Amino acid sequence: MSKRFILWVCISLCTCMMLRAQNEQRFLSPVFNEINVQSEVQYSSAAPVGSDDPDPLYFDFYEPAGDTMAYRPLVITVFGGAFVAGNRTWCDMVAYAESLSHYGYAVASIDYRLLPVYRISETNFIRAAYMAAQDVSAAVRFFKGNCDTYRIDTNRIFVIGNSAGTIASMHCVWMDDNERPEETFEDSGFLGIGGHSDLGGVHTSGFPEYLSHSPNIAGLVAQWGGILDTNIVGNDDQTPICLIHGTADETVSFYYGAPYEENFLGITSLILPDMYGSYYIDQRLSNRGVDHEMHVFEGEEHCFYIDGFTTLLPEKFDTCFHIAVNFMAEHLNYPTTPTEPDGIAEQESEFVTVYPNPASDQLNLQLPESCQHFTCYLYDSQGRLVLQQEDATTLNLSTLTTGWYEVKVQSSNGVFTQKFVKR
Repeated sequence: MSKRFILWVCISLCTCMMLRAQNEQRFLSPVFNEINVQSEVQYSSAAPVGSDDPDPLYFDFYEPAGDTMAYRPLVITVFGGAFVAGNRTWCDMVAYAESLSHYGYAVASIDYRLLPVYRISETNFIRAAYMAAQDVSAAVRFFKGNCDTYRIDTNRIFVIGNSAGTIASMHCVWMDDNERPEETFEDSGFLGIGGHSDLGGVHTSGFPEYLSHSPNIAGLVAQWGGILDTNIVGNDDQTPICLIHGTADETVSFYYGAPYEENFLGITSLILPDMYGSYYIDQRLSNRGVDHEMHVFEGEEHCFYIDGFTTLLPEKFDTCFHIAVNFMAEHLNYPTTPTEPDGIAEQESEFVTVYPNPASDQLNLQLPESCQHFTCYLYDSQGRLVLQQEDATTLNLSTLTTGWYEVKVQSSNGVFTQKFVKR
């Protein structure tokens, strides 16, 4: 081995260690001074309650200015408002989006279909919640289909919900088509009056070109929400979740009841469905062995970080924000950085062979013939996704800097990794 190559390896190791130290605080503290915002970008088109005519649905996109990370984690924020009010620009949604962008996340604050107040009923409330769940799914699939445009790491998409946004998000994550409420199916009504159309499957809304993408996410931050039936959390529903709820919530009960039941002397129980709050959701998640956190705030009311609809309470918001930040950071699950030079030539899997190693401008992958369809992910020494390709056995490294990298191949045969050096 030449002295020049040994010197290069030493320099690369030192550079990687310095860069790692610099980037260790990303996602845990604000490391970007400026952010960029794109407003009113359409992600879906769907008909709201009581209409057959689709309306456009939009998001605002926030990202760190000058960010060189090729593919970033994405956070989708979903506002609250009882499915009758609210939008993507409400104060807490903007606060989350701006703060998380400074921390290094890409963020999309989305709209979803709302229910006209004059149409409120138990059936329409359930249909509105279901439609909102469909819209959250459509947003996830949109970004997976446009991951290169928005530089999104499709394995690291999180959702943060507030109230109705949490209700929608939890049903999106847990509800299967065979668990759909009967209110979401076609109903001819009485003598043809008051009927409803079939809303379709949970993950069938949105632009058709994104239907093939998975709606799965890396984690959900569920603030003061509830679900119609805890049985929708099955053994196969293993999405990590962080529950945040106040015990004095009279809008969405911490325990069980109809929304606003305590506010209006129980009248809302006649027109709105009963829901299970975080207390019972936590029990169900524990019984199903789901990775989750439960943050209980004794004596706090609904959406306790906002005074009214427009005034954010900084101290209480910061508490919830840092709960969310810590939860997401723990579930980013970036690969461990290789530290020993012997790891260069070590074969970690008999399934995948990479060559040459070290590599210059091109890396080749050798896989068995049985592997027909796979996704290749390339991570740098800080665990950042820098390349993502489908069914590619040759990777172009010409734009990458020198240093340690890890290639991960995911297919029906399993998930396999190899480490190599770019020189």
